[in-house]
Amino acid sequence: MRPRKMSWAVRSLAAACCTLGLLAGCGGTPATAPDQKAAATFLATYARPDGRVVRLDQGDDTVSEGQAYGMLLAEVAGDPGAFRQIWDWTRDHLQLRDGLFAVQADAAGRVVSDQPASDADLLIAWALLRYRGPGEAAWHRQGRQVADAVLAHEVTTGPGGVPILAAGPWATGRPASLDPSYWSLPALQGLARLTGRAPWRDLTAGAVTLTRSLTQDGRLLPPDWAELTAAGALRPEPAPNGSQPQTQYGLDAQRTVAWFAASCDPQARALAARWWPLLRPGHRDQALALRPDGTVLDPLSGAFRSWPRLPPRSRPATGRPPGTCSAAPPPCSDAIRPTMAARGTRSGRPC
Repeated sequence: MRPRKMSWAVRSLAAACCTLGLLAGCGGTPATAPDQKAAATFLATYARPDGRVVRLDQGDDTVSEGQAYGMLLAEVAGDPGAFRQIWDWTRDHLQLRDGLFAVQADAAGRVVSDQPASDADLLIAWALLRYRGPGEAAWHRQGRQVADAVLAHEVTTGPGGVPILAAGPWATGRPASLDPSYWSLPALQGLARLTGRAPWRDLTAGAVTLTRSLTQDGRLLPPDWAELTAAGALRPEPAPNGSQPQTQYGLDAQRTVAWFAASCDPQARALAARWWPLLRPGHRDQALALRPDGTVLDPLSGAFRSWPRLPPRSRPATGRPPGTCSAAPPPCSDAIRPTMAARGTRSGRPC
């Protein structure tokens, strides 16, 4: 399992929301100058000249998830040089023989945990295949290889033969460990389009179906973790490494809300809209963790506010934007800065 301390978990959620706001959505929109500035600031803060994206508050180590977001945000920034550097470092230091990526390297670039995390592998494949610019043919070929490795090693089968993206190759057995926030619908949909392979469409549809089941059709919030039992039953569960004593909607699950709200799938967007009434009362969406019914589990405020910061096209179809968000969201940097201050991180930089 990937080590996820709270400050990095907040930043990874923030990077996810920045990324989907700039790259996702039906049809997509060109990055604006504030978008590009925010992405460039992220790269200037966390990406080293050799292409390694560092966690400044955790001994300057590196995780594959950070490399994936770095590649995607380099695209937003319009910086093919940064994209190439980040990908080259990722390939040379983290890629394993099976085509997936070790989850963690230390400050010297030495792998310290070689278990892959499927969200990073998925986003790396998406970044490579969606890139347009110098050297794209080679990167598209490498992206297809990564995508094939994900299908070969990180997919299990659920009820009714539904394919499921597990948390990693270590999590595909029975019981299988699932993190619904790894099911980035924009990335899954993008890979279906870019590869032309049916399994990606099946994974996309399965993610929506399974999340609907886990949340009782939106009556409960999505969990950070879930389990597929030996009998084939799907149920929310605490984290498999014991870091969470009970099922919760925490910083991982907040990405599920963002991914579903930004999806082109109307069923996913409708499901995301049903979660808002559970998040809105008493500013629950600002708590660090909630129970599945929306009541506060950990009231520590300042967790990333994913709903108000989504672009207008990604908000729930309720006739009005949730909360007090403006007609147009602030630049990524403005959205993230208060979160970084609240979490006590070293920088108020975006994402």
